[in-house]
Amino acid sequence: MKPWLFSLFLLLGTRCLASIAITTTSLPSDTVGSAYSAAIRASGACTPYKWAIASGALPAGITARASSTTTSLNLTGTPKTAATYSFAVKVTACGGATTQKAYKVAIRAKTSGGLSIETTSLPNDTVGSAYSAAVRATGGCTPYKWAIASGTLPAGITARASSSTTSLNLTGTPKTAATYSFAVKVTACGGATTQKAYKVAISAKSSGGITIQTTSVPNGTVGSAYSAAVKASGGCTPYHFAISSGVLPAGVSAQVSSTTTSLNLTGTPKTAATSSFTVKATDCGGDTSQRAYKIVIQATENHVVDLSWKASTSSNVAGYNVYRSPDGAAWKKINASLIASTLYADSTVSNSSTYFYAATTVDISGHESKKTSPIKVVVP
Repeated sequence: MKPWLFSLFLLLGTRCLASIAITTTSLPSDTVGSAYSAAIRASGACTPYKWAIASGALPAGITARASSTTTSLNLTGTPKTAATYSFAVKVTACGGATTQKAYKVAIRAKTSGGLSIETTSLPNDTVGSAYSAAVRATGGCTPYKWAIASGTLPAGITARASSSTTSLNLTGTPKTAATYSFAVKVTACGGATTQKAYKVAISAKSSGGITIQTTSVPNGTVGSAYSAAVKASGGCTPYHFAISSGVLPAGVSAQVSSTTTSLNLTGTPKTAATSSFTVKATDCGGDTSQRAYKIVIQATENHVVDLSWKASTSSNVAGYNVYRSPDGAAWKKINASLIASTLYADSTVSNSSTYFYAATTVDISGHESKKTSPIKVVVP
C-alpha cells in the first residue's frame, strides 16, 4: 500500500485556557423517515458556548441548533437517506477554550414492508416512582402485534398495546433497582416484522426522596475566579446544606442559593492543592442525602497544543491518528478514537516541556500510513 502524502502543520503556538469538555460520547442511530432527536452536551469553562460542525456532514434531513442555554447542540429532523454519516462537533467557550469530538450515526433503510420502530431509547427511573413510556412503530399495515422478543422488562412494569396498536405502552411502578435489557418485536398485519433492543436503568430510591444530583465539580487555578454548584432535588424544601467532612479549597466558600436547592461554591483559590470534602443535604422533613467531591487547584493553567494538517487526497479515508513523542523517537498515539477532522487539540501536555508530533492516515480497511515528518513544540 502506498502511503498518503500530506503535511502536518504546527499551529501558531500554545495557549492557556480553562478546561471545556464534550460529555456526550455517542449518538443514536435511526431509520429513514423516523423522527430523530439527540443532544450533544458540554460542560466546563464559561458560557455562552459556540457550536460548529468542524468536519463531515450531518445525516440528510437532520439539522443542528444550540440550546437556549448554549450548553448543548440539539440534532433534530427526519433522516432522508440511508447511510453512515461521520462528522466532528466543535464547541468553544466564551473565553476561547475549545474542544471537539467525532461521531458516527448510521441511518438505516426502512425494513421490509416499510415497518419501522421509531422509538430509539426509553427513560430510566427510580424504584417506587410511576413509570410511563411508549415504543412506537410506523409503516406496513395495522393492526400490529407486539411482543418482548428477548430479555425482561423491569420488575413492576407491564407492556400493553395501544388501542390503535401503533405503540406498546410500558407502565407501572418499578420494584427492584437494576439495569434491564430487552428487545421489542412488532409484526404488521402483512407479516413484515422488525425489532429493537432497549436498556432501562432502575435506580434505588434515595433516603426520603431527596438526592444530590451533582456528581462532580470542576477543578480550578490559583488566583482565578472559581464557581460551581452542588444541586439537590426531591423531598421537600427548604433544604439545609452542610460540609459534613473534609474542607473546601482555601479561598473558596459555600453559600446556599435563594431557592435552597443548590450549594454554590465561589471564590478565588489561594493555594495549589487537592481538597476532598463531602456535602450533606437535608430536606424540610429531616431526610438526608450526601455525596463526596474532590477539587484539584493547580498553580497555573494547563496549556493546550493545537494541531492541524492537510486532508489526505485519498477517497477511502476513515480518519487520522496523532502521535506524540518526548524525544522524536519513542512515539505514542494520543487520540482515543479516529479523528474525523484535520484538527486536534492536545490538552494533556505539561508546562515547561518539549514534544514532537506526527500524524497518520487510516483507510476504511484499517490500514495506516507512515507518520508525517515530525514537528517540535515547546510548551512554556
